[in-house]
Amino acid sequence: VRILEKHCVACHAEGAASFPLETFDQTWLKKRDVHAQVIARHMPPWPALPGYGQFANDNSLTLRESQFVISWVEGLGPRNSGTVFLNVTGQDAARPAEVRAHTDFGHWELGEPSQTLRVPGSGVIDTGFKTARRLHAMEFMPGDRRNLRAAFFKVRETGQWIGSWTPWYGYMSLPNGRGFLLPAGAHIVAELHYKGQQRPLEAGSIGLYFAAAGAADMGTDVVLASKAPAQRVRVTSKLAGQTRVVALWPQLDAGAKSVEVSARKPDGGTEVLLVERDPSEEWLTPFVLKAPVTLPAGTELVVNVYYAKAGGVRLTVNRY
Repeated sequence: VRILEKHCVACHAEGAASFPLETFDQTWLKKRDVHAQVIARHMPPWPALPGYGQFANDNSLTLRESQFVISWVEGLGPRNSGTVFLNVTGQDAARPAEVRAHTDFGHWELGEPSQTLRVPGSGVIDTGFKTARRLHAMEFMPGDRRNLRAAFFKVRETGQWIGSWTPWYGYMSLPNGRGFLLPAGAHIVAELHYKGQQRPLEAGSIGLYFAAAGAADMGTDVVLASKAPAQRVRVTSKLAGQTRVVALWPQLDAGAKSVEVSARKPDGGTEVLLVERDPSEEWLTPFVLKAPVTLPAGTELVVNVYYAKAGGVRLTVNRY
């Protein structure tokens, strides 16, 4: 149940993207599908290879978790020897409640927002701000979890990437003392990725968390973009000053086989920030670092992408 709550029920629940895995009966009936997907590392969807960067939104199973799930299925889905152990006494023990993997889709992970705005199906949100504001964090609560696969949010007036959502990780929060600048009259544009062509009239709500007075602005994003499709794409950019990388957002064409993002430092050392293998076209994801990575001035950012045929890349690096 702990594994299901941590990795699965954000998608596998009633009203969510796929078949529910909230109860013993639901999970037992799907155990063979679960077994196959875990062995193939298709589920939970997470394309980054371990050992290259540490990410706050990493949804992959650990080796122990994978072994546990596989053993549970191969053991014919045991349910505590046929009973549910609740570790309770008295009258409740005589009428044990069903054990369920739980998720709360109506709960703000970051607490009550400073302001809540509705997201129309068009994806363009008019903030109505009369003065400039600084945004410390942003969280998205979708209206339709059955078809929405990912969402990315940018400020139309500045082009700044301010947040993203996937079913298992729906917010972006900055280090203390930092904030995204939202100018007066700002519009937030949501890039919404759905399964199929169905589009709701209303996509959901965003919660805005404003920075304290005196918060410093985030630097503008670094964007690396290819100019023409190719089977092997390589793009570089040199950093003019010291930079702390907060998150990476690769935008790829169909057929990408691998992605590598690295930083070549002036002293000759190289730090690999991200390696993806066979990124999913259905489950797009950003990569939010657990802690900012500091890169000295003169560091060269390098992104290499390999395609089965040909394609391009646009990598947005959120930094300060």
